[in-house]
Amino acid sequence: MKYIKSTDNQIIPDRNRGRQISSNNMTAQLIQKRRNALKKPFQAFTNVANRMEQVRIKNGVSFINDSKAENVNATYFALQSIRKPVIWIAGGDDAQTDYWDLMSLVRQKVEAIIMIGEDNERLFQMFSPVINDIYEVATMADAVRLANQISEAGTSVLLSPACKPDMRFADYQDRGNQFVTAVQKL
Repeated sequence: MKYIKSTDNQIIPDRNRGRQISSNNMTAQLIQKRRNALKKPFQAFTNVANRMEQVRIKNGVSFINDSKAENVNATYFALQSIRKPVIWIAGGDDAQTDYWDLMSLVRQKVEAIIMIGEDNERLFQMFSPVINDIYEVATMADAVRLANQISEAGTSVLLSPACKPDMRFADYQDRGNQFVTAVQKL
């Protein structure tokens, strides 16, 4: 009987070599088929409206609608997921929101904050020590226009309010729709 030494120094009888190679090939094919089957649902997935929805890229600036982020925790994950500098559109019906959990991410990622809402005092007080460019606007269209003016290529404009909508909006969907409309008009 003839023996062959494999690449990992394991001795394989020659008569089994063909069977082992065939078995390895079949296993590799099965693994590849499973990988392809697992990829299909993810390839077909599109973001849900108002939840990290990529609205548009204009002049290298990404506009992202995360209007459903009505609390600090949701906004935290939105900021955490973005790898570019952020112009953050935030605010709404404050309801004594504690923004402290966002502080480290705001320091790392946010270049400017555009506040929209009825009472932005807490938002301003929390982040004005670490962010120089904080603006307050009256409408979503104003927020989007300002974000477009101050952003540069490679920046993301993120609507992730961390609050429920104030009286300007019927609900988070209306707020998100106004954002999308304003972005599309740029």
